[in-house]
Amino acid sequence: MGRIDVAHAVDGHAHLLAESDYVARHLDAAAACGIARSVVSGLGSTWGMLDNAGVLAAAERFPDQLVPLCFLVLGRDNANAVTMAKSRGFRGIKLTQPLIPYDDERAFPVYAKAEEVGFPILFHSGVMAHVRGVWTSTDFMRPLRLDGVARRFPDLRMQIAHVGVPEYEMATTLARIVPNIRVDITGSPHGGWYTAKSPEFMAGLFHWPTWSRKLVFGTDVHYRDLPLAISHHQRLLSALQPTAEQEAQIYRDNAREFLGERQGEAYRTVGYQVERDPNE
Repeated sequence: MGRIDVAHAVDGHAHLLAESDYVARHLDAAAACGIARSVVSGLGSTWGMLDNAGVLAAAERFPDQLVPLCFLVLGRDNANAVTMAKSRGFRGIKLTQPLIPYDDERAFPVYAKAEEVGFPILFHSGVMAHVRGVWTSTDFMRPLRLDGVARRFPDLRMQIAHVGVPEYEMATTLARIVPNIRVDITGSPHGGWYTAKSPEFMAGLFHWPTWSRKLVFGTDVHYRDLPLAISHHQRLLSALQPTAEQEAQIYRDNAREFLGERQGEAYRTVGYQVERDPNE
C-alpha cells in the first residue's frame, strides 16, 4: 500500500507549494510512489503555493513530469486569460474560489474559449477551507452547477474535485450520466471525509458498470503525505475490486483523456438514450 503499480501513473490533481526545494522533493516522493507525472497548479501566496508563473517555470524545468494548469478566478479573469494561458504553455485551467457561481452566464465566455482551444478544466467543488481574504461561497462551487455548463459546452473536458464533498451522490451521478464530466476523490489523509468514509460507501457511489471510466486518481496533498494519500485511495476503492484494466484507467488513462493526450472510446451515458441517425 502507498504505491501505484500502474505503469506511467498520472496524479491528476496536485499543487506546488511555495517551500524551499518543494518541486524537486515532490518529484522524488512521487516517483517513489509510482507516479510518473503530476497535473499541477498553484493558488498563490494566500494558500502558501506557487503562483501561475512559478508553476509554469517548474513545468518548463521538468516537462516530462509536470503538466501545468493555469489558476483563474471566475468573475475576475475573462476569456482573454484563457488565450494567454494557452500561448504561455499551460495545458488547462484550474478553477476555485470564484466570485460568481460556476453556472453564471458571465462565466460562459471562459468556458467557450477553453472548449475552443482544447483546454480541460479542473473545478474545485464542495465546501472550501476558510481563509481570510478569499471572497467566495461554497454555493458557487456546488457540483450541480456544472450540469448546465456541461450541457452548453459538450466538448469541454471537466473534472469535479473531491467528489463534491459533501454532495458525493450529485457529483458521481453527474459523472455517470454526463459524458464530459469526471470526478476525483482527493482529500486530506489526516481527517475529514477522505478518512471517514468506508470502501462500502464508495462502492455505493460508483455503482454502475463503467464507473472506472469516470474516476481520475489525484492526491492534492503535501509531498510528505503522498504515500498515505495513495493508501487511503486504494482503501476507498477496495470494495469495488478494480481489475488491472480498471486500475490503468483510474491511475493513468483517464487523466490522459482529460488532458487530451489520449482518445478513448466514446463514453456511453448510463441513463436515457436517444439513438440518432449518424447522417443527421
